[in-house]
Amino acid sequence: MRLFSDFFQKASPLGAQPHSGWSWSLSVNGIPASRFDWEDVARALDGLGPHDDSFVILEQRKGKDYWFIQSAVALVGPYTGEFVVGVGWNEDGSRRYIEHCGGAGRAVDMFRAAWQGKPLDFSGFEDQSDQLPGDS
Repeated sequence: MRLFSDFFQKASPLGAQPHSGWSWSLSVNGIPASRFDWEDVARALDGLGPHDDSFVILEQRKGKDYWFIQSAVALVGPYTGEFVVGVGWNEDGSRRYIEHCGGAGRAVDMFRAAWQGKPLDFSGFEDQSDQLPGDS
């Protein structure tokens, strides 16, 4: 599988970074938060565990375009027990999804950087765009 960092160096796709002017929404274990701040996001990440219904999604939307970062603990496979961080976006009809497995610290760092509007470092992320479901 080709690393996303290899792809990113060749052609920087639209939408890879969060949008500074777009508002955030938060979903923790499938429950949307109506009002939240960084401390709520950090607490949600700290509460992630090895359960099917344990995940955190921080998302931005504007019309049909979106950007999100999500995390959960891998339940099966070679990364069982590790934190999976996924970043996806759709901008101008270009849907992308990249993913990284690693420690909780990397997940928190990625979420914090996104929240603060800092550039995200995608080194070690793999392009999983071919795993996205088709348009219906």
